[in-house]
Amino acid sequence: MSNGSIQVDDEGRVKIVGEMTFSSTPTLYRELENRIQSEGHMNAIDLSEVGRADSSGLALLLEWQAVAQRHKRKLHIHNAPENLLRLAKLCEADILLDISGR
Repeated sequence: MSNGSIQVDDEGRVKIVGEMTFSSTPTLYRELENRIQSEGHMNAIDLSEVGRADSSGLALLLEWQAVAQRHKRKLHIHNAPENLLRLAKLCEADILLDISGR
């Protein structure tokens, strides 16, 4: 897979496609920040099209969840790749993230 990209539907559901790694997370962060500012909120993140994810991907999800909480919202993160889900559990971040696996 290549670097990550984001797709957002009209109901605030975000789909990440590609990778969530150290090289792609800065771009993903900026892209979603721009979309949130221009299009409004997000309520769910679908990771079914994510191939690779590392600790920077986990950090990105934690940041997005924090942003959502500041706006009195809760993100639901679905279809996480197994390695990301294991990492979230290892760091005890799975409950904070409201994350589920594939």
